[in-house]
Amino acid sequence: MEIVVLIAVGIIALIIAFYLLRYLIVGAIILFAWASESGFVGVAAYFACWIFLFPFMIAGCIIVGAVIEWSNR
Repeated sequence: MEIVVLIAVGIIALIIAFYLLRYLIVGAIILFAWASESGFVGVAAYFACWIFLFPFMIAGCIIVGAVIEWSNR
């Protein structure tokens, strides 16, 4: 019985991870497009934020990606 529960939890975790990865990629693309509107300075700041503020950029990209995905439905 424990095996069935572990398999179910594993499948649910994979589904959640897939959605988070999708939101992360969409959010990163949207934020990069927004930063590139400012030219080189915006793109340089974008990559600097990825280097120095890595956890915050992941959270921000997931939030932006989720909002964009949910607003398109």
